[in-house]
Amino acid sequence: MILLKNIKINVIPHLMRNLIQLSRLLHSFFIRNDVNKITLFLLVVIGVSSSTFAQNSNKKRVLVIPPSRFEFVSEFDLEVIAKKNETTVAKVFLIYEKTLLNSFENYQDENFEFVPVEAAKLQPFKKQIKYKYGKFNGKHYNAVDLKGFNEVDFTKLLEGHNADFIIFITWYDIQKEAFSRKHSKRVPYAGHYLDYDIYNLFKQHIYGAAKIKAEANKPNDLEASFSLLRTKELESAYHNFIGKIVVELNKPIEQ
Repeated sequence: MILLKNIKINVIPHLMRNLIQLSRLLHSFFIRNDVNKITLFLLVVIGVSSSTFAQNSNKKRVLVIPPSRFEFVSEFDLEVIAKKNETTVAKVFLIYEKTLLNSFENYQDENFEFVPVEAAKLQPFKKQIKYKYGKFNGKHYNAVDLKGFNEVDFTKLLEGHNADFIIFITWYDIQKEAFSRKHSKRVPYAGHYLDYDIYNLFKQHIYGAAKIKAEANKPNDLEASFSLLRTKELESAYHNFIGKIVVELNKPIEQ
């Protein structure tokens, strides 16, 4: 049996066509009846707002759980990362976490809306989230262990955010690599690799992934000098990473 993780409802183009037709009819009516143009404008705005609401209501909401400090490792010294970001060692994890969650929140997709969980709202459930050595599609990775996560609490967490899915970023590994372009020397460059697990509202495992690389846009010389350790350059890398997640969410799964 094939379970679709996302069912596309092709209603938006239809709504927009109806909206255009409606605006034309209203314009003709108001011209004939000498009705205030401001009234026409307001009605069109209401129509556009209704269309936008319909579009958003069809999106699947995905709750995002970031890794904890214990699932965050780096081959680069934290002092180096802190210097690149003009911050302190104590804040390195926090600024990376904030940038990652903001990237999820700002990601635009026609089918999915990502909802980063607030730390305060996650706190009552944190002790029930464990990690273990896992395997999915033949690949080993750091998996989330939800055996101890109470069913009622799990449902409460997702329903509290109106979420259809939940994604756990289970591992974040920064590895030392290098970047070079023609006629230039190699410079130290970071490779950002993340593991993640996805579950649905019914606590069913949907997908697990190992060492998915967050690849940034090709840097210029100045950007390369920050070794992909500065959060400014990481924004495009995280966007690319989230795009890979969306691809998997859109796939049907065999059961």
